[in-house]
Amino acid sequence: MRPITSTLILTSAATAATTHAELVYSQTLADLDSTDFGWYSSSEPRPTRNFKHADNFTLSTQSHISRINWWGMTEGATHTNLQNFDQFQIEFYTSRTTNNNRIKPDTLIASQTFDLASITTNDTGFQTAGGAIKYQHQATLTDALTLDSNTTYWIAISARSIDPNADTWQWLDADPTDTDSSSYDFNTDRWLAFRDTDSAFQLFAVPSPATTSLLLTAPIAARRRRSLTP
Repeated sequence: MRPITSTLILTSAATAATTHAELVYSQTLADLDSTDFGWYSSSEPRPTRNFKHADNFTLSTQSHISRINWWGMTEGATHTNLQNFDQFQIEFYTSRTTNNNRIKPDTLIASQTFDLASITTNDTGFQTAGGAIKYQHQATLTDALTLDSNTTYWIAISARSIDPNADTWQWLDADPTDTDSSSYDFNTDRWLAFRDTDSAFQLFAVPSPATTSLLLTAPIAARRRRSLTP
């Protein structure tokens, strides 16, 4: 039987990793009221607005991505809230350069689907001109994803429509970074390269396993020393 102390150490490690997660990449809006625009992004094919959207990013240091924040809204044709969506999908891809020097997503390296109830969703207090609420979401990956520095990757965030004939989810535009992005066209089964706008998201990383162990060593030793004090 595994000692109880092992379970306690594992729990502490998970807690420490979450507590010490730090922002390693950010594309956001300085003013959430400054745009009503976003890319259509569906995790499954639809009769219309049949796209999944991705945006590129590069990290300055190797990072273990554990949490993602992102911003978006319904297109507002039938509802102003998230009533037509039940899941979000987050995917990470490598990148490739086309013959005309444009970049697109290439190989899928990680994917996780989240029920809407399993992520943190906050009303930002801002709405589009049509009344659609702009939301901020947060999801934690089951396993941290290690990504290298100075390497171009893509993140795709999409939502599943309960009624495919109703609203599509839109990934809110961010302030310009490099304005490269890409949408997967379900009809033609290919990624389309754009130079238009960037999408709003943030990536958070946890320390490496070695660093986490160091963080835990001091508190555990302190508890043992206190337990020996008369």
